[in-house]
Amino acid sequence: LSDEVYARANVLSAEAALKAAAEIGYPVMVKASEGGGGKGIRKVEDADTMPSLFRQVQGEVPGSPIFVMKLAPASRHLEVQLLADAHGQAIALNGRDCSIQRRHQKIIEEGPPVAAPPTVWKEMERAAVKLAKEVGYVNAGTVEYLFTNEDKTFYFLELNPRRQGTGPPPPPPPPSPPRPTRPPPPPRA
Repeated sequence: LSDEVYARANVLSAEAALKAAAEIGYPVMVKASEGGGGKGIRKVEDADTMPSLFRQVQGEVPGSPIFVMKLAPASRHLEVQLLADAHGQAIALNGRDCSIQRRHQKIIEEGPPVAAPPTVWKEMERAAVKLAKEVGYVNAGTVEYLFTNEDKTFYFLELNPRRQGTGPPPPPPPPSPPRPTRPPPPPRA
């Protein structure tokens, strides 16, 4: 993705968000790129609420790029798990359905996903592997998609490294205490 295309996708003000939403039609989602765990995302149903909801997203994830997306009702949040190495190889390992959410935070992850027909699921896996190879991804990861039940289409959401946490990694365990040593046996006569 070129810097120019990326910059055009960013919404920098409530006024720009209003313009974008008018072009794609309400309802929309306003999402901070660096948000997560239910932070930095709001459903906007009309122009009257856009300015305040846009400012809420800005305040929750300061400095993050913000995007405005068309809301896809009756859709599923499906994820493809993958592995990619430093030699340009990548494989899809299967996936899960993460559609059961509360406040945009996953509650239950079900696998294998059955919402998408098998032919569409294979397309999702192929697209995830292609993405990993094209961007030079090296790690275990998750490619997240929005799958619409109505027309059986999927839309890319994001690629996340497998290690996902809400904070820094836990500290290493304390070192084991030294093992007691036995005195040497007495000399034999």
